[in-house]
Amino acid sequence: MSAASDTLLVTGIHREELPFGDNVATLLKTDAIDIMRIPKGISNRHVGTDGGFYFSTQHREIYLQLRQQTKGRYRLLIDLHCGANDAGHCADIFCHDTAFLDCLAAQPEIAEAESGVRLIKIVASNQPFDPDSPDGNSVADAQTWIPSEVWRDAECTYVGLEVYLPDSAEGVEADWRFSRRLIEAIRACNDATMEA
Repeated sequence: MSAASDTLLVTGIHREELPFGDNVATLLKTDAIDIMRIPKGISNRHVGTDGGFYFSTQHREIYLQLRQQTKGRYRLLIDLHCGANDAGHCADIFCHDTAFLDCLAAQPEIAEAESGVRLIKIVASNQPFDPDSPDGNSVADAQTWIPSEVWRDAECTYVGLEVYLPDSAEGVEADWRFSRRLIEAIRACNDATMEA
């Protein structure tokens, strides 16, 4: 990782998503963004009656380790994930900062009605939860297994980027370019909110 970059892109938190992250990373300017590739992340599949407990515990631990390794080094952490959507690529962007989400809503890549991008505010698990209640320009609130020390860090803005793919687990070039444009929009908003 270079000392010059203020942005870190993390890929492979879920090991099944690493090939997608690798393909997106090849399209990024590495002098402007650092890449943390986690080659042995956790599985995003949980099974059995105790699966939920172990799944949430594994998530907590990997994110706390991530925070320990990156604390004080970055202003922006983009946590890249992928899922499936047969209808075509689309994305969810998660952040706890309403001003940041408002900035994203104004970005051309996201503002278009056909963009397929939803903006979602992360809220604490003890807050009232209403998935149909928008906050500012975000579509809904969402709770997360990620520790609040990570997503509510005052020194580093956490942004979760979940890109849904129509064709395969690793996507195709159009999906990777779509992801790159979203990452660029996220970085532009981070610069704008830091200057405000």
